[in-house]
Amino acid sequence: MNRRFVLPLLLLTITVLSALQAQRTNRAAAAFEIASPTRPPASVHTPALSVRRIPEFLQSPTAERRLREELVAPVAALPSGTCFTVAEHGRDLFSLEPSTPMVPASTQKLLTALAALHVLDPDSVLTTTVVVEQPAVDGVVLGDLWLIGGGDPLLMTTPYAGRFDDPFAYSDLGDLADAVVASGIREVHGSVVGDESRYDAIRYLGTWPDRFKPGWSIQSGPLSALSVDDGFINWDAVNPASSLSVPSDDPAILAARLFDDHLESRGVVIRGRVDSGTVPGAPGWRTVASLDSVPIRLLVEQMLVESDNTTAELLVKEMGHTPTDRGTTVRGLSVLLDALEAAGHPVEGVVPHDGSGLDPDNRLTCGLLASILDDQTLGSVLVDALPVAGDRGTMKKRFVGTAGEGRVRAKTGTLRGVTSLAGVVDTPGGRRLAFALISNGELPYEIRDFHEEVVLSMLSYPSGPIVDLLSPRPLLNPSTADSVAPETSGG
Repeated sequence: MNRRFVLPLLLLTITVLSALQAQRTNRAAAAFEIASPTRPPASVHTPALSVRRIPEFLQSPTAERRLREELVAPVAALPSGTCFTVAEHGRDLFSLEPSTPMVPASTQKLLTALAALHVLDPDSVLTTTVVVEQPAVDGVVLGDLWLIGGGDPLLMTTPYAGRFDDPFAYSDLGDLADAVVASGIREVHGSVVGDESRYDAIRYLGTWPDRFKPGWSIQSGPLSALSVDDGFINWDAVNPASSLSVPSDDPAILAARLFDDHLESRGVVIRGRVDSGTVPGAPGWRTVASLDSVPIRLLVEQMLVESDNTTAELLVKEMGHTPTDRGTTVRGLSVLLDALEAAGHPVEGVVPHDGSGLDPDNRLTCGLLASILDDQTLGSVLVDALPVAGDRGTMKKRFVGTAGEGRVRAKTGTLRGVTSLAGVVDTPGGRRLAFALISNGELPYEIRDFHEEVVLSMLSYPSGPIVDLLSPRPLLNPSTADSVAPETSGG
């Protein structure tokens, strides 16, 4: 016999004999249970090669078949131009056009989120700094006080941050003003000058539809490395929608003015008028105060929960920043793709044009979305940052009153002719499924309901033989039951 067949044949023989022996022992145990009015203490004894030691493996064929059966009807109701993938531990359980490039809308933010976690580190921060050319003398700064932006998208004033339905951690501009006062500065002969040079000065992407730019239904603040209150001059006191806000033409000037106001309210005298510019390269600049952003993991969470387009775009620019180059969207998107590919995710057919999903020319696949939700190193961090059905963010009103409430964590997406949903389902059976669902084209009014029916159909998983029945079977302790066969062949 060819040697290469010996080991497989031996393993197959052992497996078959173990299975047959398990059946014989099960029948013997069942007969004893029927004859015995009482049951003595049990002990578990299963041979090392018994198939009962891998119960979920035994359960999977039936569970997966029943899952596919559950999905057939709701998936059939989806319109053409839809992709869908559901996976567990990176293994596809059901797919429809998983590799077809689709317009993702805001589910694009999942790519930005995972790439930012990989590239920037979940626990790193972005720092806003206040510097002077010469140290204060007796509390007086003879020159300008420079406010240098570090790309923090959540640098805000308290009234602005307080309007959002879901509270989130942010960087309070007032804390930075307190730090300047604590340094001993009481008077500035020059001006408060804002420096946004960490990133380029492109405020809105040229490929975005005009309706998403100022004068229309604006969906993002003006992009800047020094942005306070998302760069909005005026905003609604109750409704946080960007479309109700008025953007600044110069976010660095706006930040300097708000910081000037905070300092003066604390008794600091500022002689000059606010300005913007770039700190000269001469050495000798001294840091007066600094303010760290919340960690990147919380910036990502805020972006996903609120579907914050401004945060998404600034994170892309930060990924594109180097010690010698300003952060740009083009470089950031290149870094994003490289990071996803390096992490082992399928990027074929993926074409990102922004970080937020506002660009209708973005393309990604359902297979990629399902894959990144199960990222080997940071997938759990990403999933924990998602909105929760019936609880918070853009999912607060989804799946309410259904079995999916509290069990579905997902990112939504909506553009003209685009509806998407991607996230995870924690089933009552204790399993977690990753899914992605995108529909493009002429969509029915009920498209969200159709998507929810698909997701709800996953909740029955795993529907199959109960795992406990497939686990190592308890047998009577042989010391108390002489009629039981020897334990050497326990099932």
